[in-house]
Amino acid sequence: MESMTSRERLAAALLGRRVDRLPFAPFLAYVWESFPADVQARGQLQFHHDIGADPLWRGAPCPVRVSTPGLEVRTRQEGRRAYAEFETPVGTLRTVHITSPDAGQTAFIVEHPVKTVEDLKTQLWIEEHTRIEFDPKPAEDHLTGAGRDGLSLGMLVYRGKTAFQAMVEYTCGTEELVMLLADAPDETEALAAAMTANNLRCAELAAQAPYDFWLTFEDSSTQNYSPRLYERFIEPEIARYCEMLGGMGKRYVQHACGHLRHLLPAMTRSGVVAVESLSPPPTGNITLREARAILGADVGIIGGIEPTAFLNLPDDEFPAYVEQVIRDGSGGPFILANSDSCPPGVTPERFAVAARVARNAAAG
Repeated sequence: MESMTSRERLAAALLGRRVDRLPFAPFLAYVWESFPADVQARGQLQFHHDIGADPLWRGAPCPVRVSTPGLEVRTRQEGRRAYAEFETPVGTLRTVHITSPDAGQTAFIVEHPVKTVEDLKTQLWIEEHTRIEFDPKPAEDHLTGAGRDGLSLGMLVYRGKTAFQAMVEYTCGTEELVMLLADAPDETEALAAAMTANNLRCAELAAQAPYDFWLTFEDSSTQNYSPRLYERFIEPEIARYCEMLGGMGKRYVQHACGHLRHLLPAMTRSGVVAVESLSPPPTGNITLREARAILGADVGIIGGIEPTAFLNLPDDEFPAYVEQVIRDGSGGPFILANSDSCPPGVTPERFAVAARVARNAAAG
């Protein structure tokens, strides 16, 4: 078979078509900043070239502009804590993030903006007054820059997630959201509906950009909500994405990096082309073989290399581990990758080993 470009290889692998070799598409979130300065200076695209990997640009720029007239945002930094206030004519919301002291410098939310029924009304005002306009320039800049090589999964919605997932992670937090659903179901569901409407409007505009594959960073996991809540709030929104994109000859990839055992059937029903960042235990709760049995031969898997194994396995054991991951992911569309964000401490050399194993597995 003739040699393929990275874009051709990744697209064919996602669609279950023949490839010249198994693609390895590393996920560099969090680990990139811990790489040596000379590696970072050459850039991520050159890093892929250096190790023989295929660039998969997860969440390439969303081609929209978003504004909310009447919303005033104030921020301040106090040590590792970052404060933000969102003032509207009907109320003010506040968030607090704290940055980890390690090399990854990850910012974690420790105070969500919506805590009360009155906060729900304030956030609803923000959603109802948000303006979304198509802006192709971010996508064009990406596709003529690093995105000129490899395959780009365009970010479909400006908030990066379905409405309910955003409520879990950004707006309310799991505990407050569950309590608000119990104590103020009408107001909570009204906010979810308004957020969903904005997402769908954004998706319809964004899909005009020249990405063939699209993504939202769902972080899907039953560590955040029950399968019943997923089926009630998230599955219908993703099914709408898949239907809309399918009508345009495009496809949706679902980023799902948590406990997926009881969510994979719903993802299959939605019509996703692949599940991205699927991880076996201990990060996930389902093996690749089990996931393949649920997803069948038509739905793709991107991932498989479990984060703690990627970091901690001895050098002499890691190649055999990657070979086993490849065997376990077979039987349907498969792209080898480390599953989700990579812990700082994984070296560039370990990524190169995974890329080499993928090439040798295909050659064998």
